[in-house]
Amino acid sequence: MTADYSCPDCGTGPELDHGRPGYRLDGASAGLSLSLSRSRGWALLAAGRGLGTDSSGPAATVGIDLEHSSGVVFPGFDDVVLTPAERQVLAGLPLDRAPLWRTAAWSRKEALLKARGTGLRVDPASVEAFVEPPGTTLLDLDTAALGLPAGFAAALALVGAV
Repeated sequence: MTADYSCPDCGTGPELDHGRPGYRLDGASAGLSLSLSRSRGWALLAAGRGLGTDSSGPAATVGIDLEHSSGVVFPGFDDVVLTPAERQVLAGLPLDRAPLWRTAAWSRKEALLKARGTGLRVDPASVEAFVEPPGTTLLDLDTAALGLPAGFAAALALVGAV
């Protein structure tokens, strides 16, 4: 089994060092979809068997993201990351709920963009974090149940899942 990356711009192959991670077995896709996220010394890995790309084209893919609220508290974050509708929702939230809401929005966007295979080549302000596109499942993960300290948000996206 060899590591293999897939980039929508550069293609697929063991010579790539970026893009969606995967594995090849005997020269063919091992049928795995993988996604990794790290934040403040913690990591989450999502893996799906029978996912990835086969001879008929892209199948279901996974994306996972883990974020800490300290990473979304900086001037200009809202303008760079949030859609106009999301900024409107944020404006109506109590101040104490805003940091974790921003963190959840960012985590959902990154998980979705990873599952799509585009990553941040797509403007995050063009992606609605709380709207599930057709053919997509987007889940908020229970960070306390995962054993993470307070202040984290995590999301899992499945694109093309049945």
